[in-house]
Amino acid sequence: MKHPTKRKISAGFSIAVLAVAMVSCAGTRKKNTPDALPGIEITFTGEQVGDTIYVTSVPIPSDTTMYVKEYVEAMRQGERRAFPVENRSVHIFPDSVPSVYTLECDYYSLPTVYMRKSDHAEMKISSLGPLRYEMNCSNLSPIPHSDEFFKLNRKLFKIIRYKLTEQELDSLSRRMHALLDTIMAESDPETATRVVSLLGTDFAPYAFDRLPDGSENTLYYTYARAIRNVGVRDATRENLMQQAVESSAPVPEITITGMDGSSFDISTLRGKWVVLDFWTTWCGPCRRGFEAMKEMYPEYSDRMEVVAIACGDQEDTWRTVTEELDFPWVSLLAPAPESHGGTVAGYPVTAYPTKIIIDPEGCLRDYIIGEDGTFCDNLKKMIDNAPPQ
Repeated sequence: MKHPTKRKISAGFSIAVLAVAMVSCAGTRKKNTPDALPGIEITFTGEQVGDTIYVTSVPIPSDTTMYVKEYVEAMRQGERRAFPVENRSVHIFPDSVPSVYTLECDYYSLPTVYMRKSDHAEMKISSLGPLRYEMNCSNLSPIPHSDEFFKLNRKLFKIIRYKLTEQELDSLSRRMHALLDTIMAESDPETATRVVSLLGTDFAPYAFDRLPDGSENTLYYTYARAIRNVGVRDATRENLMQQAVESSAPVPEITITGMDGSSFDISTLRGKWVVLDFWTTWCGPCRRGFEAMKEMYPEYSDRMEVVAIACGDQEDTWRTVTEELDFPWVSLLAPAPESHGGTVAGYPVTAYPTKIIIDPEGCLRDYIIGEDGTFCDNLKKMIDNAPPQ
């Protein structure tokens, strides 16, 4: 009888989710200016002055079934207009419907602004590189407990979580849940949905479920919903993976093109332990994991095999990086999970790296999301303690 090990989610890189850079409450405050012209007033207060402000505007999507990638793709379909800067300032009049305005100054990206036709925003830019600005918005109220919120949110951002231990991550997560309870209770609907839009997919569903009444009519609602949809989908996939581990389910067939152009069949590795390592060339924690695996591999290569599956990389980049890493094991390139319903080779992949362990009988035994320094030690114990074949 198999006893699958407990699933662990460790720090690492999340799947690259394209995010809309929205205005945070840092340097932003609500301003009641009834006589101000609707739209966005941009003024340069420092030595750097841009020549042109480029604005891409698009009506706020109303489809609440979208995921973040689809939402951002919708943002790219807008009309791009150029506004010359005169006397260190420019005024951008709003569209007739609630819209999202993506702003650029020459080659610099500025914050994205959500506005109704009657709203007014003032942006005072003191520096373009790095970007420093102050924002006054008629439709934005301060986020309650903003200092603690942004401090926690930075610590829990997936790209830097590899610096945290599991105990630190659990403690910070509990603090964030408690803080979100407080923020949602004290916020108006517009502010509450904006808070959800600033969260990652791990915490967005929790906050979204606590939005106050009337939130569905706010500017940020569909984007907040899109992030919530990603989080719920990823949690569902992880649950399916855990169920497969607990039932010792046979692994799905894999047919992926390898370096030599041939198709790879995982059944050829039956009789060995197999580690499927889903990664991308831009993922630093993935590369650190390879270093530990290389130290372990020579001693266990007669009993195990590693299959490194790069996801969604450009072929030229993948080949260059793979040659540089000089893998002693199988290396494959697969499409990104977003193009195949969130799966790679039949496996739900929500973050990089994702490592899946398959036993010699071809059954799924364990998986881990993110990079964990104990992975190789735990894998050695699993192999050494397994009954002989």
